[in-house]
Amino acid sequence: MTNVLFSHVARRALLAAALLAPCHAGAQFRSSLDLSSRNASTSEGSWLSQLALSPYARFDVAHFSLDGRWTALRTESGDLTGDGALSATYFSPARGGFQLSLAGFADRVLVNQMLAVSRAGTDARLSYRRGATGAWFGREVSLDNRSTPVSAVPRASAGAWHQRGTALVTLSMSSYATREGRRTPVVQTIRYPTGPLAPPPGIDTMRAPSQSLADSQVVVDSGSAGRRRSWNDAEIALHWGIGRLAFRGVIGTRFFAEHQPNELWGQVHGAYVLTPDLSLIAATGLHPSAAAYGAARARFLEVGFRVAPSALLRPRLPRGVRPVAAAFEVGSAINGRRTLRIRVPNARTVELSGDFTAWKPITLTPAGTDRWEVTLPIAPGLHRVAIRVNGDAWTPPPGLPAVADEFQGTVGVILVRD
Repeated sequence: MTNVLFSHVARRALLAAALLAPCHAGAQFRSSLDLSSRNASTSEGSWLSQLALSPYARFDVAHFSLDGRWTALRTESGDLTGDGALSATYFSPARGGFQLSLAGFADRVLVNQMLAVSRAGTDARLSYRRGATGAWFGREVSLDNRSTPVSAVPRASAGAWHQRGTALVTLSMSSYATREGRRTPVVQTIRYPTGPLAPPPGIDTMRAPSQSLADSQVVVDSGSAGRRRSWNDAEIALHWGIGRLAFRGVIGTRFFAEHQPNELWGQVHGAYVLTPDLSLIAATGLHPSAAAYGAARARFLEVGFRVAPSALLRPRLPRGVRPVAAAFEVGSAINGRRTLRIRVPNARTVELSGDFTAWKPITLTPAGTDRWEVTLPIAPGLHRVAIRVNGDAWTPPPGLPAVADEFQGTVGVILVRD
């Protein structure tokens, strides 16, 4: 009886340690390389073709991610240019459905063929998730190299999302404001040579030489408040993956725009797996205008290939969006080992913990579009298990019976047969 009680207490303690304490997840490093042809057309109607080479890499653990991307472009005239971005993001442990993310970033954006803008800044977002639905609010602060006389643009954003299976719909709204032509007050002292033979400019030279002349003058420029412009952008996007296909569609609108027209835009991005490490990529649509820099909107078309594991088929979800597992499967036994598979749309990391791992978190590896898996020795019988996506809260796997546990709340139960 004592041994049974000790075993029960020990199991509960291990479960509490694994599911309550923040646990280090195994790191995930992935990279890709895109080779594509890009074509863009502005309002004048002429098309410009570019050859693009885009290396990309990312590093993920449960509460931290690092992304780096650069795109080298060669135009029809042979000119070389490029854009890219580097960002690091910290995700806090989830508490009561809330999670905070804090990112630092630096990027270079080609607003059009003549204008490139470099920025650096921070982006903080507070998100709340309940089940497969959630919302976030964020604030971005950045500085740019002021390639135009437009002042820096403050940005506040908010959004919501809902997931159904591996399809995920996001709605985001951002508010912008800027002032054009703003000048700060300037006080300047101008000094002049003195003496009867060198009077200051504007002084009548017929005056008596004995007249006292000023040797300096204070000039005050009171500055200008400039002209205020403000606008709001809203986008609804569908992120979806099935089989060999990954898809993202976006529809956006600009509204309540001051001193500029409202507008609509739309984009479609897709990737199709040809081999485990090679995919066909394509995108088309309309880029919105860069209102802060006076650049017109433009149509675009891109076709190319991506060399990468299929886990990198999709671009990142917006910060603040927290997907959940959509499906869970236990594979057949092979030499006493079984493969556990989990489907999650666009996850950064997926972890699993159960009594068959001594409640030690195990990091799953990407195995295709939205699929993650791990192979472990699991004895026949009833087992308890929990999963964690992107360092979020531990939950029962989808589709499994859930039982209460005084430490975590609920864990899933699986029956492993011979």
